[in-house]
Formats: sequence, C-alpha cells, structure tokens
Amino acid sequence: MKTQTLNYLKLMRPKHYLKNALVFVPLMYSFRLTEPTLLASVAIVFAALCLVSSGVYALNDIADCEKDKTHPRNKTRPIASGLISKPAAALFALLLFAAGGALAARHGAAIYFVGGYVLLNLAYSFKLKHVAVIDCFCIAAGFVLRVYAGGAVIGEFADVSEWLFLTITAVSLFFAFGKRRGEMLNIGGFGRKVLANYNIDFLNGIIFSCAGISVIFYALWAIESDAPMVYTVPLVIFIICKYLLNIYSGSSYGDPVTVILGDKILIGATIIFGAVSLFFLYGGI
Repeated sequence: MKTQTLNYLKLMRPKHYLKNALVFVPLMYSFRLTEPTLLASVAIVFAALCLVSSGVYALNDIADCEKDKTHPRNKTRPIASGLISKPAAALFALLLFAAGGALAARHGAAIYFVGGYVLLNLAYSFKLKHVAVIDCFCIAAGFVLRVYAGGAVIGEFADVSEWLFLTITAVSLFFAFGKRRGEMLNIGGFGRKVLANYNIDFLNGIIFSCAGISVIFYALWAIESDAPMVYTVPLVIFIICKYLLNIYSGSSYGDPVTVILGDKILIGATIIFGAVSLFFLYGGI
C-alpha cells in the first residue's frame, strides 16, 4: 500500500508545484500580501492549480505511455513502467480535476482561469505538443493563466500590468525553448515527435532572444513600479545568465524546475531576489 501511494505521488509530480507559485504574483505586487483573508484565498487557488496540474500530468503520461517505455528517463514513470494502469490513472486524474475545480469554484472568476488551464493542457497533451512553436506558446500560456487566476481571486487584474504580462510570457518562452533544446541534444530519437521540426540554430537564437527581452520587459515594469524594484534588475540578469550557463553546460535536459533546484547558487539567487523584492514592496509598511 505504501509503495503504491508513492507511485501515485510520483505520478502527481509535486516538485512542479513550484510553477503554480505564480498565482501569488498579483497579490504580492498589489501590496496586499499582508492581508490574511486574501492570502488564504490565493493559497486555496494555489492548491487547486496543484491538483489540476497533477491531473494533467497523469493524462499526459497516459498519452505518452508507449513512447515513454523507450525513453531513457521517462521509462521509470509509473504508467510506462506498469506500476499504475491506464484506467486507474485516468480515474485518478478525474478525481484530481474534480477536487481542484471544487476548490477554485469557491473563488469567483478564478475557476475560469483554472478551467482554461486544464483545457489548454488537455489540447497540448493530445495534439498541440506535436506542433512546433505552438507547443512552446502553449506552455507560456499556462504560466500566464496561473498569474491571472491569482488576479481573479483578489480582483486586481490591473496589477497584472502590460509589462508584467509580457515579462511572464517572455520568461515562459525562454524556459520552454530551453527545454526543447535540452531534449533535442540529450534524448534525440527517443524524444518528442515535435523535435524533428526544430533545429539547434533556431533554438539557440530564440532562447537568447527571449532571455534578452525578458530582462527588458522586467526592467520596464520595474521602472514603472511604485516600489524601487529597478534595483532588482541586476539580480534578474544574474539569474538568467546563471540559468543559461546551466542549460548550455553538461547534459541538462532544460527542465526549469530541475535546473533551478539542482543548483545551489541559482536557488540562493532566487531566494535573495524574493527577499529583496519583499523588502522593497513591504519594507515601509
């Protein structure tokens, strides 16, 4: 029983819940992070996103089961290795969707963004991930929907400014194309079908382009901020440079969570960035 529970936990991919922390961005930048009621509400939507994203991962593993069996890393996934059957995984995914939807429905318009996230990822899992460029834009849209789900909870869409929207989009594309490059170099013929439509020169160019415009968009947002966030721009440049060094060194697969959590300097820089941002935003309160 304990072993099977661990298999289901592995199917849920909890380490990727870090991505769902984007739901707190509107609350943080609207200077309302210290309001307990709103913080609790956003935390509930965070939990909802964690549940539905795990459901998406389960269905994605069902769709990729046969391919994963020949994949050097993914062959150990619970469905590909036969530890969890496809029907059991499908039922588990439906339960996760139901639980996540029930939580999100308690917070008004958030349910639309959580639902949109699920629909987008279902389309991605079964069709769009096989279409070059569109696959990476789907990933970016998933990040943006997380942010707007947080904005829906507090009714502060205005705090998801144009520059912040563009920053999140550019950074998400940076991560997505970086992951495709890592997959192309390290898993080759065992990888996604869409990799046949990419080439290294294109990916190198678009990765550095997205890295550059991410810094520019963030800097423009920081300049317009009511807090002195412009002084966090050097930290953002450092984090992006260190991330680039990591994905261009060794045998990185380019998965953003793995890259960040696998580097102590990158973790430290990210924590410092968060702490400095909180100080600038709330230090005078």
